[in-house]
Amino acid sequence: MTKNFSTQLSGQIGENLLVAELGRRGIVATTFSGNVPDIDVLAYRNGKSIPIQVKALKKGSLSVNASHYLRIEFDRNIQIVKGKKQDIDRELIFVIIILGEKLGDDKFYICKQGFIQDIIYKGHTSFLKKHNGIRPRQPLSTHCAYKEKDLMAKRGDWELIEKALK
Repeated sequence: MTKNFSTQLSGQIGENLLVAELGRRGIVATTFSGNVPDIDVLAYRNGKSIPIQVKALKKGSLSVNASHYLRIEFDRNIQIVKGKKQDIDRELIFVIIILGEKLGDDKFYICKQGFIQDIIYKGHTSFLKKHNGIRPRQPLSTHCAYKEKDLMAKRGDWELIEKALK
């Protein structure tokens, strides 16, 4: 049986596209290929380095576990969001890349993890509110997703990385 490597390939392509683009911008960068938690790329310029988390996909939405970002309690099948987790590094830079069909068609969205946490909070609480706190098919699941449209304000925000390296 042949293994499907599409997710791994998307991640590999995304990390390397980011490293190449940072190089074009005069920033030295290297990938960690999944070996360091929360850091996919390390970027360096003028004696300063920053970690970057990369998420890449070809289409669809980005799936996450809401309980990574939110404090969620259960009352039987009812999920109650008690707020955002405080142990999240809200300053960690995320680069979300929507991979194009060919080189040059890729879209880069650059934001901080706090921005992602805010999207998850808004989306998950809104979804639960519509369903009276009970997920329709799997009540105990904390799976959620965010879409490209949620990131539009951050498209091409390379200045975020530039500022972090000053």
